[in-house]
Amino acid sequence: MGKMKTKRANKKVKVLSFFIISLIFTFIAASIAVVGLNYIENRNFRETFYCVSSLKVNNKIRVIQISDLHSCSYGNNNEKLINRVEQLKPDIIIYTGDCIDSQAASEENVVKVCETLAKIAPSYYIYGNNEVERYYDIVLTQEALDKKFGFNDDNRDSQKLLELSDTFTEQLESVGVKVLKNSSDTITVGSTNVDVFGVLTSNPSSFWSYAGKNFSDYTYYNENNLKITAIHEPLVFEEYTPETWGDLMLAGHTHGGTAKIPMLGAVYTPEGGILPERNGDYVYGRYDVQGRPLIVSAGLENNTFLRINNPPEIVIVDINKF
Repeated sequence: MGKMKTKRANKKVKVLSFFIISLIFTFIAASIAVVGLNYIENRNFRETFYCVSSLKVNNKIRVIQISDLHSCSYGNNNEKLINRVEQLKPDIIIYTGDCIDSQAASEENVVKVCETLAKIAPSYYIYGNNEVERYYDIVLTQEALDKKFGFNDDNRDSQKLLELSDTFTEQLESVGVKVLKNSSDTITVGSTNVDVFGVLTSNPSSFWSYAGKNFSDYTYYNENNLKITAIHEPLVFEEYTPETWGDLMLAGHTHGGTAKIPMLGAVYTPEGGILPERNGDYVYGRYDVQGRPLIVSAGLENNTFLRINNPPEIVIVDINKF
């Protein structure tokens, strides 16, 4: 009798073990399938459209935002990306950083894309952390910049940073792309004057000390101009509340949280940690910041298996009077 009970118990253990092992293998197989299908899907990009209104515009203005390409390709020489941007007929193209990867062998492919797109519409490039890492010998925090230049609160000259040159800026500007480093540029689209400001010191510690004066000039001069503020990292918008950031703000950097879980949203960002949107971080999509729209792009980087339920994208913003 005791032997029969033991046999039955052993049989139950075997069945349970088989069931658990089956679940594990099913989970692994499902995970591989999901990751593989997402990797294939990420060979293409989606188009995300936003509508913004401003009484400052006299005609429709279409802005295309390209962010976080990380030296990836969509077709030979990025022809898929280039052809689609051309078809969308933008009035302004804004790159919000990390289009080149800090570990990439060369800038050539990115410069070629920028050169081609600059023939389609006026183009602006804002540096991200990968460009900073590649072309500057320091992180652009206030502490590091002050140490490099020998500055303190009494003698800081923010223009010294802007006097530093690098080969990537030279290449971009030689093919018609304006690089904005804590600086702005004004163009006319139709009969609407547009000011575009690009932030280089996107770290909250150095934004006001190294970009504040130029940003104030951009904000309060020619107030009737449409103001577009572009920055790589959206963290500054979380940290500070000036009177205004402009009429439209564009950012990237977060990659949309890389992976997304239904109902829970983005899984992780370096600044926000696990489930950053639960803490109110700006991770992906459209946000209201002091009554004006901030759009955070998921970016175009597509060479990781970790990008799940979060397709690469280009952002198209149509600005109308109403």
